[in-house]
Amino acid sequence: MFNRFFRPTIRDARELRRFVLRVVAFCVALSLGVDIVVQLLLFVDWPTAIRNWIVTVIETAALGAPISYGFGITQLELYQAKQVAELASRTDPMTGLLNRRALTDHVRHLDGATLALVIADIDNFKRVNDVYGHLAGDRVIEAVGRIMADELAELGPLARVGGEEFALISRDVGADEIAARLEATRRRIAETPIIAEGRAVRVTISAGVAGGGRRDEFDALYARADRALYLAKLSGRNRVLTFDEIANFEPPHAGAASRRGPRPEQASA
Repeated sequence: MFNRFFRPTIRDARELRRFVLRVVAFCVALSLGVDIVVQLLLFVDWPTAIRNWIVTVIETAALGAPISYGFGITQLELYQAKQVAELASRTDPMTGLLNRRALTDHVRHLDGATLALVIADIDNFKRVNDVYGHLAGDRVIEAVGRIMADELAELGPLARVGGEEFALISRDVGADEIAARLEATRRRIAETPIIAEGRAVRVTISAGVAGGGRRDEFDALYARADRALYLAKLSGRNRVLTFDEIANFEPPHAGAASRRGPRPEQASA
């Protein structure tokens, strides 16, 4: 009861109206109750008593409505500011996608469902920055994120998890179907020139897909998707690989380094 009046959570205009009505009704009932007791103790006649009660109701409502509305507006603005801050803390400012923290939180709140994970990376991104400049690199990341959102967001939460790397979690779609959708996305990105700083920039992506993991096995799932991405990069980039496909996969120099070692694209990107 205390929180409903003095520490309310007001999230929209409807809840604001309900709060004002609740406060005014409470104040009117309290004031009228006190006035009834006073009038009965100092009773003169019924017309006088009724007139005083009506005046009490009107005065209390006239004072209570604007005061409670002002307080409610403050609570609504605080709630909205908190929501904006929370959204900003969970959103990548460059692409508008989720950030790594938001994606991790999403995984933490999933039930025991089987998951599929995508890790995608813009190929040779360092070269984009070196040739076209960092502002152009930012525009490329924005454009790739927008295309991926258009093509893949319905499959599950999509995030930019750092630099030129993106990740997607799905609990409803299998790895093979996701890989097929990713292949279409890869082609669209490769075929779409990105206008950045007045110049047309063409880029490609590589992606690794792993499925069959559960929430409590997420680290292992991430490692499998990461390994598939590494081999996609190592075998020439601009391709999508699933973890199931790499059991007998032997790209050039496959044994040269692990995914956690220096990436080829970091050396030549």
